Amino acid sequence: MCVEYLFNIVMHNIHLISIIVPVYKVPELYLRDCIVSLQKQSYKNIEIILVDDGSPDNCGLVCDEYTKKDHRIKVIHKQNGGLVSARNAGYEMATGDWFCFIDGDDWLDVDMMEKIVHQLDSHTDIDVVFWKLVHEVNGQQITGKLEWKCDDYTHVYGSEECKQLAVDTLIYNLGVSSPVIRLVRMDFAKKYNVTHDSRTKQGLEGNIFAMRSFYYAQKALFINEYFYHYRYNPTSISKSVSEANVKCIIDCLKVMEEDISTFSNKEDFRKPMYDKAIYVILAMAMNTYFHPANTDSLVKRTRKFARIIDENLLFKEAIKKASYNEVDKFRKIALFFIKIKIYFVLDIFGRAKQFMLKRGKYNY
Repeated sequence: MCVEYLFNIVMHNIHLISIIVPVYKVPELYLRDCIVSLQKQSYKNIEIILVDDGSPDNCGLVCDEYTKKDHRIKVIHKQNGGLVSARNAGYEMATGDWFCFIDGDDWLDVDMMEKIVHQLDSHTDIDVVFWKLVHEVNGQQITGKLEWKCDDYTHVYGSEECKQLAVDTLIYNLGVSSPVIRLVRMDFAKKYNVTHDSRTKQGLEGNIFAMRSFYYAQKALFINEYFYHYRYNPTSISKSVSEANVKCIIDCLKVMEEDISTFSNKEDFRKPMYDKAIYVILAMAMNTYFHPANTDSLVKRTRKFARIIDENLLFKEAIKKASYNEVDKFRKIALFFIKIKIYFVLDIFGRAKQFMLKRGKYNY
């Protein structure tokens, strides 16, 4: 281990990489898979920061167990504050030259960091590195959906191209909005405050982080590999029927609009922002108000959904200007009923989505 560690340092210019893992109610098997995939990285000059966000189960004990096995692992135990709070706690502790986030139920290819560092040794002045991920739905590994399209193995984007990438984070199917498919240079992040906004809790918090990281970057490096394995969990907090989560998402949209208003290319964001709002509206409908697990009466759920739309100017504008070309056939039909305000029909779509998810057929 010591020889391999020293070899990595000599060969790779001593890039220390901080890997931040927020942990809350993660199934123990998944959490162990995640941590072991980090321990086994062939590039050894890493620090692993596990943030126990007040998880009421054994997650904290599992995290502590691994600190005794690996000196590179640090654990933060804190009161529950949500995903943004957990990621920011890890970020504040990080001492690396670079940092990235991984969700506690996901895992990485064991040679991911080695391949990234190899590319960093070949490309100078990079602020952000990003890559592709594998979606895992009901045990099926899915690639080719919701991902950045590039024919080159590596591609460097300049400043103006990075500003366009910031716009692209708002487009649902381009696959560049996730916070877990990027490595960010620490001094760049501190200079431009590229972190998770403390005014948000969860929902689209990662989209804001991704948008900021691209907007302020002078150079971004894309590596055309599926390094990250993302477990799609339809019961996770981001897909919860909780109406509190709806408020979190709306708060994120407000912060996003504030950010965009200060950008030099803010007009480029207008249509993509409407498209993002449509995606959010459809997600709220099928994941919350018309989810089969919602126990309110159909009349009550319909009224609540109508009120959310009526009270939000962005939602109303987005529905008015929505293009059917930006969504799949399933969502097109749902959007049609939203446009003509026949909301109760969305109950059928909510049930259909869950039915298809269980069979791995829904284009999430």
